[in-house]
Amino acid sequence: LYPVLEKAGDRTLLISETALGTLADICEACGYDSVQRLINENSDYLVNGISLNLRQLAHQPRASQVLDTMLRHSDASLLPLVEDVIQDVLSALDQSYNSQASTFLRVLHSVMTALVQWFGMPSAEEQQQRQTDKGQSGAQSQGQQEVTMTRQEVERFFLDYISQKQIAEGDLPDLEEEEEEEEAEPNSDMEGEAPMPSHAQLARDVMERCIHLLSDGSLRVRLKVLDVLELCVTVLHPHGNHLLPMAHRVWPALVTRLISDDPLAVLRAFKVLCTLAQTCGDFLRQRFSKDVLPKLTSSLLSQAPASARAGPVYSHTLAFKLQLAVLQGLGSLCERLDMGE
Repeated sequence: LYPVLEKAGDRTLLISETALGTLADICEACGYDSVQRLINENSDYLVNGISLNLRQLAHQPRASQVLDTMLRHSDASLLPLVEDVIQDVLSALDQSYNSQASTFLRVLHSVMTALVQWFGMPSAEEQQQRQTDKGQSGAQSQGQQEVTMTRQEVERFFLDYISQKQIAEGDLPDLEEEEEEEEAEPNSDMEGEAPMPSHAQLARDVMERCIHLLSDGSLRVRLKVLDVLELCVTVLHPHGNHLLPMAHRVWPALVTRLISDDPLAVLRAFKVLCTLAQTCGDFLRQRFSKDVLPKLTSSLLSQAPASARAGPVYSHTLAFKLQLAVLQGLGSLCERLDMGE
């Protein structure tokens, strides 16, 4: 099964299609109703082989293809088994940023693509439905909240009355008990905070590694890092409290890619910026208007005379594609950042 999955991830279309057909034949011969079930029920064997081969990536360069095929044809139930492999990849990336970064980034890109597919950003209809439900529940609980506050005030009144009576009778409360009660209050607030899901934690770990690779000397590596970053932001979109600190850390390197890099990298970085603005609008507003917007507008103004005189061939150039992407995305980006004034 492992060699067939390796061929299914091959870049040659004929080889990959033939391998997928072979997987279908294996399913039929072994009684599996789908390729997904075949992979899920043999995932422990496959993950063990991937983990061993990733440690010897120089001799087993196609281990990433097996993982990519598994992720594309499986579901979220595979994540607990794959987490250890991904942590091994991140640890190996920490030790070999220069030599094998491109290979490891392909693995991380496959992982983040799968996470977006499994836990991706909710659609606009789902977000609107959540806001509607939240508004209705808030309206229903408003009256109950007033009653609750009244009960709390009554309870506080009697507690204060008992405390004052004890003090008047000379029965002073123990200071240690008061300190314990004060320490218990913030602990109850911490318990109310939901823990971070494993897939979001994984996306944050991957995003943290990508920050260091944004300034890599290879354009291919920078482009792959920007693609992975966009996927990480999409996965972390529902977890704004964890995304904002990462956005703060990635911002200086992202600005460099936006204003002084190859046009292809600028185009990818602008896509990351648009995705980031969907969650971090307040954080980005002032930084975008100060660090990025003047450079983008001056670039568009300087290229306007040349594009106005250009012929039909100009529409196939990278400069045209960059101008088009900025012009199409700038309006919605400013709207998300609430820069109407």
